[in-house]
Amino acid sequence: MTERGRPLLISEFARRCRLPVSALRYYDKIGLLPPAVVDPSSGYRRYTADQLASAVLISRLRAIGTAPRDIARALVGGTKAAAVLAAERQRVAGQVADGQRALAVIDALLAHHDKQPTHDVELVGLALEHVVTAPFRAAHGDVAAAIVRAIAGLRGVLRRTGHGRCGPWGATLPLEMAERVSGFVFAHTSQPIDHAALDTAWLPATQAWRTTHHGGPDTLAAAYGAVLEMIDRQGWTPTGPVIEEYLTLDTSPTAAPSIRLSVPIA
Repeated sequence: MTERGRPLLISEFARRCRLPVSALRYYDKIGLLPPAVVDPSSGYRRYTADQLASAVLISRLRAIGTAPRDIARALVGGTKAAAVLAAERQRVAGQVADGQRALAVIDALLAHHDKQPTHDVELVGLALEHVVTAPFRAAHGDVAAAIVRAIAGLRGVLRRTGHGRCGPWGATLPLEMAERVSGFVFAHTSQPIDHAALDTAWLPATQAWRTTHHGGPDTLAAAYGAVLEMIDRQGWTPTGPVIEEYLTLDTSPTAAPSIRLSVPIA
């Protein structure tokens, strides 16, 4: 007797949905797929053929790392399922992007692992400058991405208020890094800053040692090392905040990254 409505023993149901019995017991335990019937005397679980689609959906979503609470919403179907799947697509796309960035780092290391970058370091005078700003705060490992997000937000504010930007985007960062890092991104404007929606700050007039790093944020430590070594050799004391200016941001998409680093001294 194999009619569709006959309750199936857990082993039979597992065979049909190509899952181990242990997986079905686990799905029951976390509330995602309880059996249709549980024999009160024997405790045997029985399922129906109508539950096959749910079992397959649970299995597929668990394989991509979907959380049980989101799987439960997906099982409801309709707009809730669509919302879960859209969110999962975004999550996985982020993981793919992270993987692509990791591959780019590995490729760069393979190509240049035996080459040490060189930096020309010079003493400069920084002028007092009035700039528009946007704050950022991030975990140490997320600073570069947080700066990009803050610049994107500031770019939007400048457009909405009709202020043109001149010169490169920049950011101030603490001299001493911590688990959480705070600072602000900034831009120079081509006209007076006169809008309530714009936050502003003054970049101080001071002396600084400066270099230009031809590479991205992931290799910028080499530039910091060169500048701080020069400061120590010359008998100065480094102070903060440090200024990074992103010379090729918003230029050609194929332009190699270039970052100008200025470390104030006392």
